[in-house]
Amino acid sequence: MIGTIIFSIAVLLEIIFVVARIWKKKNYKKEKSILNIGELVFFLIFIAFGVIHFSFRWKLLLVLLILKGVFGIYDVICKKKVREFKLAGTILNSAGCIVILTFATLPALIFPQFEYLEVTGEYEIDTAVYTWEDKSRLETFETDGSNRQVTVQIWYPKTDEIQKFPLVIFSHGAFGFRMSNYSTYAELASNGYVVCSIDHPYHSFYVKQTDGKTITVNPEFLESVSTINAGTTTEDEIFNITREWMELRMADVNFVLDTIKEQTMVQTVDNIFRKIDMDKIGVMGHSLGGATAVSIGRQRTDIDAVIDLDGTMLGEETACNDNIYTINEMPYPVPLLCIDTTGHYEEGLTYGDQYVNNVILKNAVDGKEIHFDNTEHMDFTDLVFFSPFLASLLGSGDVDKTNCIETMNGVILNYYNHYLKQTEELNLQERYSF
Repeated sequence: MIGTIIFSIAVLLEIIFVVARIWKKKNYKKEKSILNIGELVFFLIFIAFGVIHFSFRWKLLLVLLILKGVFGIYDVICKKKVREFKLAGTILNSAGCIVILTFATLPALIFPQFEYLEVTGEYEIDTAVYTWEDKSRLETFETDGSNRQVTVQIWYPKTDEIQKFPLVIFSHGAFGFRMSNYSTYAELASNGYVVCSIDHPYHSFYVKQTDGKTITVNPEFLESVSTINAGTTTEDEIFNITREWMELRMADVNFVLDTIKEQTMVQTVDNIFRKIDMDKIGVMGHSLGGATAVSIGRQRTDIDAVIDLDGTMLGEETACNDNIYTINEMPYPVPLLCIDTTGHYEEGLTYGDQYVNNVILKNAVDGKEIHFDNTEHMDFTDLVFFSPFLASLLGSGDVDKTNCIETMNGVILNYYNHYLKQTEELNLQERYSF
């Protein structure tokens, strides 16, 4: 909102000046220089008083305002001779200024400043980032013979005494990233959980490793996701493609879980890992990450509860021939909760036993599915706050975003409190409307 306001005011002032110039046939150069200086001063004041939270979204605009301010000061001090008024030049100059201003303000418009949701728990939260090397796997996205490295960020209750808290692992969706559901991590950590979000390199939009290296999403992976979403791929082809995705992501999650387990057994270990109760583990994820979480819950014996946020359980499809799937019909062994959009749920009903989620939930030892009305795929992530524009392009419904995320986080907390802490009765509605 603040970005839109600043942009609108700046454009309005530019239009007022160009109209005044044309009306009076004067350049008003001194007045424009003073305005440029004033814009910079007010921008810096907004930063100083916290109206603007300075970040990547404001850097280009700050550079532009500094340049305009410096030239404005120079013009005022030097008192250069004013050029003769020319209509075409005035209009072109003003149009160019608006174009440059738009470009400089674009990050703040696409990624508007926002406040994270307040947490409900009693614990203060701390965080740490680690990049771990899996020496058992080569990085298949590179040709230099390097091993795969996985970066994780952990949020945990900040306490002086050593207390044990359940562990929750999170896997993001296709070209998401580890911060995709920060509000969920914070809510859980404030209520006594250690939450570890995994960045899957080359599947993540970008990964910032602890050594400073940045890895962006692999173009071929991005293209394959887009092709599948376009609906031009056969089911046999989809199965072969997604099988590779699932194997990579499951290996990442297994590596992270095993590394955390090893860290908890080291005597000189970081304080974070001494807080983890490895006898109480939940796994969850969004979309492709939700599919990964479900497969991990099937594969490992140390998982106690799984949550799938609007993900198709790709790993539970064991084969596909002539576009007909073979689905794992063995009872799913641990408590499983699917939180879906109503559209996803209703679409799944039309496929019956050829839709994997239906089969798994039907045969689960303890399977539950709930759905949120009027939501779309990205409404289960913080992208709706971080970039409403991108969320709308990727799929966002007509709901109150804050209410939706807070409700989802409340459901997740209740579910894990019931199955990992055994401190609450399960209180789920089959359908939520906003």
